[in-house]
Amino acid sequence: MPLSRVVYRALGASLVLAACGSNEHPVDAGCGPLGDTPSAEAGTGSFAFEPMPDVLPVFINISQSDPYLQVHVRIHGIPPGNPGDAFDPSNPKTTMTVVIASLGLTLGPGPGHPSSLGYVCSPASNAYDMIHSIKVGFGFGSTIPIDQVSGKQARITIGVVGSDGASATDEKLVTLTVTSGAAPGAGAPLTIDRAP
Repeated sequence: MPLSRVVYRALGASLVLAACGSNEHPVDAGCGPLGDTPSAEAGTGSFAFEPMPDVLPVFINISQSDPYLQVHVRIHGIPPGNPGDAFDPSNPKTTMTVVIASLGLTLGPGPGHPSSLGYVCSPASNAYDMIHSIKVGFGFGSTIPIDQVSGKQARITIGVVGSDGASATDEKLVTLTVTSGAAPGAGAPLTIDRAP
């Protein structure tokens, strides 16, 4: 490949990333200013952020490993980092924990193991959404049959700390329902026969 193409492609990639926002470019035409007050909102959705519903599905899809929840995050007032590089030190550190108290279960990477995904411009004003949701799994060999999860309440807690020290948390209380098949946007559904 000629050097000029490499340079133009690198320049194009740089412009795309700058347009999404970063610590060096906290304001742009698509995302708006970071704002003064940091805040975070827990949501769901595979790639596009969706507000957290009152009833959250637990997806069972053998091709996607263990049963899981999709947890997404929207932030305001926190630098979005670099959505093109999960190892970029400018990325916010995002934690999430799911507690199903009635079953004695705590799921998710928790505060000691944050993700470092970057955030992209949100359709919401002056906001950024995590580049994609995080699948919070129930784990293989769980001692609790997954059917016992339906109808139980779960407390979902997220925390985000930006590279500038700005931080925010959010907590949502949802009711879980078990759903067979892939989450929307995750590929073709796989049906599990639950006959007695």
